[in-house]
Amino acid sequence: MTLERRAFVLGLLALSPALARPRAAAAAEELTMLATVTRVVNLPMIVGLRLLEKEDGVKVAIKDLRSPESVMLAVIEGQGQVATGFAPFYPAIEKGAPVRGVLELSRPEFVVMAKKEIASVKELHGIRLASHSPKATVQSLLEFYLKTQSGVQPNVVFIPEGSPARAEALLRGAVDAAAFDLTAAQVVAERAPGKFHVLVDFTDQPVSSSSLVVNAAFAKEKPELVRKLVRRMLESYRQGARDAKFWVRERGETLKEVDDAKLEGQLRALVKIFDLNGGLDRMRGPGAVENLSFQVATGNLTGPVGKWKPEQFFDTAPLDAVLKDLGRR
Repeated sequence: MTLERRAFVLGLLALSPALARPRAAAAAEELTMLATVTRVVNLPMIVGLRLLEKEDGVKVAIKDLRSPESVMLAVIEGQGQVATGFAPFYPAIEKGAPVRGVLELSRPEFVVMAKKEIASVKELHGIRLASHSPKATVQSLLEFYLKTQSGVQPNVVFIPEGSPARAEALLRGAVDAAAFDLTAAQVVAERAPGKFHVLVDFTDQPVSSSSLVVNAAFAKEKPELVRKLVRRMLESYRQGARDAKFWVRERGETLKEVDDAKLEGQLRALVKIFDLNGGLDRMRGPGAVENLSFQVATGNLTGPVGKWKPEQFFDTAPLDAVLKDLGRR
């Protein structure tokens, strides 16, 4: 054997263990979603996260925090890459927070329910009305609405623990009216038939109640993952809107304590607040201006509204890409 051939063979022998050794599997991508206490309205979002795990192999952790304010602070600090953004999202941007909204999670799901004896909005004046907290979305909606009702000023009692707590306060007689979500309204109607009624319905308001918010550094580093996330969310919304049983089947361990049929009924009532185009019309153009005008009108942003541009708050590029692929509804 020539020296050259021997060197070639020895080189192959030296390489063969490395060639035979299986490659280490690439580490799965990970994502932490920051949110407040899980409610029925969050289920389409959670199912979207489960689809991201199932279809894209992304490991997702959901971390519940006590308040929308703490959620926003945590995503700004990078404790999670994405979060649910309610009213505190807007003043955070005004203060320079490096976050953007990439998808509308829901429009307002809130109503004001009152004792049957309170037959008109004018009769809310002076009565005890339970709401969330001073800067919460539901309280902003309530204040915005009451500005159109001259002389009507209820005695607002803040109960920030959530819609179920405010529903319980109404059922116990601790308050005469309460602002809470559609699911809580169903519970009140079922537990006390004919004793309470929906006096004000905020669900038709053309504003975003909750947005999917991403940390800007994460969005810059992982744009493809952001697009995958937006796509799976939108797929969840569209499949569930066709048949709410989809959300019930795909919920995993989330809200397993709730009977399937009851949960399906609650979800069907919520379908109308989920936009099958991801809220694009409230993230840019005239719809976005109206969205921001509401935040200015309620004092959540400083005015005038003309100083704000939608792109300061929303990055529509991921949603645009997804809608180009899936089509608009």
